Amino acid sequence: MAEMASSKLGCSLKIYEAKANYLSSAAAVTLAGSAVIQIRINLRYQLFVQAYGIEFLVEEIITPEFVTRAVVPLDFLLSGLSVMIVSDALANLKVDARVIDYSSPRIANFIVNMAKFRGISVLDFITVAEVLTNKIDYIREEEFDRISRTLNLENVHSSIDNSLPVMQNVKSENQSSLIK
Repeated sequence: MAEMASSKLGCSLKIYEAKANYLSSAAAVTLAGSAVIQIRINLRYQLFVQAYGIEFLVEEIITPEFVTRAVVPLDFLLSGLSVMIVSDALANLKVDARVIDYSSPRIANFIVNMAKFRGISVLDFITVAEVLTNKIDYIREEEFDRISRTLNLENVHSSIDNSLPVMQNVKSENQSSLIK
């Protein structure tokens, strides 16, 4: 039996620290005692038809980069709440749950390790997490056949609808010629 549509989801993650010199002094005071995470997300979606030995790309969408920032108080880092804060930031961007499950603990662990290594000077740096996701959907034979049947029915209905006015005009012409 042929498969219905199936999906693959890939995620790559790059985490690094960057100098936080872009923060204004007012923002720095507000963030005192906190680590800043900048999350950059790029989403790519592809739809392929993979049926009867043929594979072709139907659609590809690449979104602009989404950027958000999360602030994690340093006392939360050791309590384990940093994973929840990162998860919430990703969820607010409508990221797939599997990407959140994969990325959140890794980003949080990076922050915890950076805080342990740098101590209070962690405030001079931000954590940048670049999340790249690639979702691929495949339309297989069974789904391809179902779509084809639907399209063929729509074409039949469309051709019937388009021919009706012509047939009515023919009948009215015939009737008017009989009246004369």
